[in-house]
Amino acid sequence: MILITVGTEQYPFNALMDWVGLLMKEGIINEEVIIQYGSSTRLPDNVKVSKVIPEEIFKQNVDSASLVIAHCGEGSALLLEEFDKPYILVPRTVRFHEHVDDHQLELADDLENQGVLIARSPADLVKFLRLNTIPHGSPDFSEDTRLCEYLSDRYNSQEYNKIMLVCSSGGHFKALQGLREYWQKFAERNWITFKTGTTQAELKNEKAFWAYSPTNRNFVNLVRNLILAINVLNKERPPIVMSTGAGVAVPFLFIAKYLYKSKVIFVESKTRVRDLSLSARLLRSWKVLDLLIVRAEEISNLYPESIFIPAETVRETVGSSLNNVLITSFHDTALISTPKNIFNPEARKLKEDFQQLCQEEENFRKIIIDMSNTYFIDSSGIGALVACLQILQQTNLQCGRQEPTELVLWSVNPEALSILKMAKMDRVFQIERATCTNRAPSRKDRRSLQQKSNRFLTIIHQIYQSLHSIPILCVIAYLMYFFYPAIELDPRVPVHPSVRSFPKRLIDISGSLIGLGITAILSVPIAIAIKLESHGSVFFMQNRAGLMSKPFGIWKFRSMVKNAEMLKQKVTNQIADTSDGSSQSTDGGKFFKNSNDPRVTKVGRILRKTSLDELPQFWNVLVGDMSLVGTRPPTFGEVGRYELENEYTNEKMTEWSRLDVKPGLTGVWQVNGRSSVKSFEEVMEFDLSYKQNWSLQYDLWLILKTIIVLLNRKNSAV
Repeated sequence: MILITVGTEQYPFNALMDWVGLLMKEGIINEEVIIQYGSSTRLPDNVKVSKVIPEEIFKQNVDSASLVIAHCGEGSALLLEEFDKPYILVPRTVRFHEHVDDHQLELADDLENQGVLIARSPADLVKFLRLNTIPHGSPDFSEDTRLCEYLSDRYNSQEYNKIMLVCSSGGHFKALQGLREYWQKFAERNWITFKTGTTQAELKNEKAFWAYSPTNRNFVNLVRNLILAINVLNKERPPIVMSTGAGVAVPFLFIAKYLYKSKVIFVESKTRVRDLSLSARLLRSWKVLDLLIVRAEEISNLYPESIFIPAETVRETVGSSLNNVLITSFHDTALISTPKNIFNPEARKLKEDFQQLCQEEENFRKIIIDMSNTYFIDSSGIGALVACLQILQQTNLQCGRQEPTELVLWSVNPEALSILKMAKMDRVFQIERATCTNRAPSRKDRRSLQQKSNRFLTIIHQIYQSLHSIPILCVIAYLMYFFYPAIELDPRVPVHPSVRSFPKRLIDISGSLIGLGITAILSVPIAIAIKLESHGSVFFMQNRAGLMSKPFGIWKFRSMVKNAEMLKQKVTNQIADTSDGSSQSTDGGKFFKNSNDPRVTKVGRILRKTSLDELPQFWNVLVGDMSLVGTRPPTFGEVGRYELENEYTNEKMTEWSRLDVKPGLTGVWQVNGRSSVKSFEEVMEFDLSYKQNWSLQYDLWLILKTIIVLLNRKNSAV
């Protein structure tokens, strides 16, 4: 039996419920499940559920369970440590409306450093279920002698004979218990907390008043606790009131300070490492606190009036064993986890690992690529995912499987998802939406990944995303995209600087408008000439791969016969895949060219020689699919043959790396290699040199040089 508990929070924990339901559907969980669901509104099928489980029955369930999955509360961790059972904690987050703040994320970071297993994605639960014998550490909420000594010196029991202790149950209560060495010295003690089995047992010899819960977003209980505070404080009149937090403490501390002139002490939790809790911030802003004690230096720097007393235990960082598990299998399902970034080297490694997985004798029903740890991918990363799909399809064909193995993406982060959506890869890959609620460490160092994205760009990106799906208002989104196509990309995604250059976009708009004016003048005689020589349309549209392999239709004046694509296989490709003249493909290679292509019409040869056939591409530039200057736009037939193993330049870029830059109407390949290109390697060198050397001045120089090349009689199109 598996026990799942989400505590007594009044916020739903639907993400965890979705994860459990998915794992049951996939057959990864195939035993009895008991869920204490709290305020969750979505529940898995075929499970035993209870909104709240009494503590005694809860302990019986824990004792009977093979393992426990719980929300990341201090009380949960401490309670589960009493049992010799494997357990894993899942932190709640504000982002998915599961808590009032991200305190549980901070606590998860702290516990993970102590060796406690933390699940940040459904894949972590899969690994835990598969490898539940992984040893783990124990959470440390021990007594704090140093803090007790400081409090005794500041507010001693000889001068103040009575103290009132205010907190919620769970972790805040345990924290006050850890200060027993201080408050036990007072002759009179009063407790204000929630009534639970634990608090009743611990306080049976203490004078306790039971507060009303829940308190967050519950106006009735807020009023009831306010009345309780007035009555209790009027009766007891304690000279000192101390709290370790939670919303229940706010009315008691406020009234104690301003009605009864008590000294108010607030001890922030050890697990608060970035900022004060909401209750502490409120009390501080109202000038209620006489003493604010924090346990993290970062918080003390934010609030100079606070007293910084570090936690006594110096914890050695052990990290979670689950993070080191990259590939695991469970019944007929395999799961492979991807790294933090999928750039050139990581892309090759992912392809190798996936290929090795597919070569194993075991016949998997489904292979899951877990992307919960991945935040950024470039074109090579997309290439790796495409390669995985191609390898699986080839394996299914070779093995003659009646039911082909599925490939599914789990826990795709928003940053990576924005790239997949732009490249339309979200339509190619099956993405399990129920898993896209993974939670990153609160202290995850992402400076090297995102360079603190521009706040203005973040705001306009969010506006664009919001307007894009709204009828009529979507016109505003289209206008925003027209002036700044990079707006569709999450600003945190690191891309080539040319992609987000607004001056480059202004040059593109200006140049394309001039080019379209010239096109309008020349289109009539060109159209007449095309129609007089051969049947078919005046324009030719072909699907090409743009930025990050984003598909778009490239426009040209037709220079070939009507059925040119059908006749392509009969034409010899004069371009080799490699510089030694070899081609690894029998159907045309990675780049196709024939200087005497019989499919080209007489008018077409003139159009190609003068590059007039490319004039309609100014429209592609205007709408943002292309740029005036960039890399050569490849066909998807070419892209399908790209290899991650081949490396170019000193930076070891892959063939996919040329897609990190928006394709151009002209570029280095256009001005240097139009008639002399003999291999795909040369095309790669030209495109990657543009990527490395890009600047606005370089673009203007290439535009000027393109005009000079076009005026040269000896030029010929690639």
